[in-house]
Amino acid sequence: MASTTPKDPTFRSYSAQEAKAYATKRLSYETEIYDTVLTYHSDTGGRFGLLLDVGCGPGNATRDVAHSFDHAIGVDPGAAMIDAARELSGKTKMGNEILYKVSPAEEISSVEELKEGSVDLLIAAMAAHWFDMDKFWAEAAWVVKPGGTVALFTCYPDTPNYAKVQEIHLRLERETLGPYAQPGNIISMNMYDDLPLPWTVSTPVEAFPKSEFVKHEYDRDGVLSNGVSFFSGDSTETLDEAEQGMGTASMVTRWRAAHPELVGTDKDVVKAYVNELRDALPKDHQKLTTGTATAILFFKKAAN
Repeated sequence: MASTTPKDPTFRSYSAQEAKAYATKRLSYETEIYDTVLTYHSDTGGRFGLLLDVGCGPGNATRDVAHSFDHAIGVDPGAAMIDAARELSGKTKMGNEILYKVSPAEEISSVEELKEGSVDLLIAAMAAHWFDMDKFWAEAAWVVKPGGTVALFTCYPDTPNYAKVQEIHLRLERETLGPYAQPGNIISMNMYDDLPLPWTVSTPVEAFPKSEFVKHEYDRDGVLSNGVSFFSGDSTETLDEAEQGMGTASMVTRWRAAHPELVGTDKDVVKAYVNELRDALPKDHQKLTTGTATAILFFKKAAN
């Protein structure tokens, strides 16, 4: 598998206002995801000294997972995202302030507070698909301690197999927004099937043995794995809430940049999507049952 370098052209250049909007409108991740990550880390001998969240954005996942660690650091290449994270702050289980630093995933070894072999758990929440994985894996091998864990996860908004809603959703995703998708968006949509792994990058990173690799996958394409509900939990949202959440998507941001004259009108990409849903849903139930298709990838650094 060839490595890719799908640099994100959107989030890292967010303004302060855009970063704050992202932090408030993009909800945190479900506890089921965190519980799966922390349980795997603990069950495989991981310790809870230092957490590193790479591509942390405004720090939603950093703050949630930091409650289980003595110390926590969040890094992101976007200065405005880090400013938003610092404003929201957060503490670890020991009461220590979370440290936020501006740094791309490909240069985390240059963060002064990170020492070689110092990180117990490295996470990337819906971010790894934007990394240059050739460089990232080498950096991860340097900062993660022997026996430490790397957990990468992605969640893609979806609805249960309700045919008409799925049809509208997929048309938006694949036709209307398709031209505005970056390689990273496609990697995420495909549940990290094509994400370059330590042994597939151009210079293989042997610190993370393939034999220790584990992938958990849930609810692909809205087909519920347990037949009842999404792994990360179902939620019911109004169409206004769906409109606000969809507005934070990077593909939507790029579509709006290309069509500024349509933003805020009924022809805005999200407004048109929501209006189509409004017509498809029963008049007495203008709400969506939603969830996310989820993939969680685990890697263990070999013990010395």
